[in-house]
Amino acid sequence: MAAANVASGLHFYLRDGEQQCFLEELPKGVLITGHYKTEEWRESENRYIENPAITVAMTADDNNAAHRVMNQKGGHQGKFSFSAGNPGEHTICVQALGAQAGGGWLSSSVVRFTLDIDVGEPDDGGREAVERIKSMADKIKVLNAQLEEIKVEQKYQRERELEFDAATAGIKRRVVYWAFVQLAIVGAVSYWQLRHLRRFFEAKKLV
Repeated sequence: MAAANVASGLHFYLRDGEQQCFLEELPKGVLITGHYKTEEWRESENRYIENPAITVAMTADDNNAAHRVMNQKGGHQGKFSFSAGNPGEHTICVQALGAQAGGGWLSSSVVRFTLDIDVGEPDDGGREAVERIKSMADKIKVLNAQLEEIKVEQKYQRERELEFDAATAGIKRRVVYWAFVQLAIVGAVSYWQLRHLRRFFEAKKLV
């Protein structure tokens, strides 16, 4: 059976335990094969890294027959496959899970999920299903571009906040410095006035 690659290098973002599902109309007998890779965002290194502690749960359900055609778990990267036994809607879900012991990652951690899907092209009109999955791939690309824009905007806001904090700290230091300068000036003036009064009284022989 010929295979057409309809999703290459797509990626989306999941948190610990979060599930991403896709609803697809598949013809009978079509073979779906997926290759995936997960990378965890490491804040301390400011980049995505591979984390072998991550596991991935994958399911596929035949919605019309209310039957699960795939229930699989794998490591932080691997593959999955299933065949559509009946034509109709199928729900494909992937879920990233962090190990809770032995170096598990925090629930706030973000995982980038990269997905490549091969769809078998059956002889009985399966091209339409392939086109639908291509449409899904395009939507995921658009979503990914929007997420990247949000990340850039958040980084810009963090940089502005750091600049504002630095400027505020500088102003506070200057305020404290001038307060000490003013206090020293007042003290010097008071001392000079007292000496001047004392000499005046001594000259007038009042003391």
